[in-house]
Amino acid sequence: MQTKVYPYNIKYKDGVLDDIKELPDEALSELAYYINQYKINPYSCSQPLFKNLKDCRKTYIANTSYRIVIRIEDNTIKIVEIVAIGKRENKEVYLTAASRLN
Repeated sequence: MQTKVYPYNIKYKDGVLDDIKELPDEALSELAYYINQYKINPYSCSQPLFKNLKDCRKTYIANTSYRIVIRIEDNTIKIVEIVAIGKRENKEVYLTAASRLN
């Protein structure tokens, strides 16, 4: 049996696994779906961010209540780094992402 090779590898920024533990159960399967999509083509299921997160992109999950913030590294080895996952409310997830990138 051959292992499937994907164009992009997934990397998790410190703190993201804690973010995942905070997600409601109904968001976990959607998160898993998008992580698999990121391996194939992260651009197709994310939108660009701006200002201090201009190098990042976002994906909506859980009826747009939560966001996945990613950073794509298109070097020789292509990597999708998951920077933060959390509520959009009060821009919480974006503030967390920015602090993890500094």
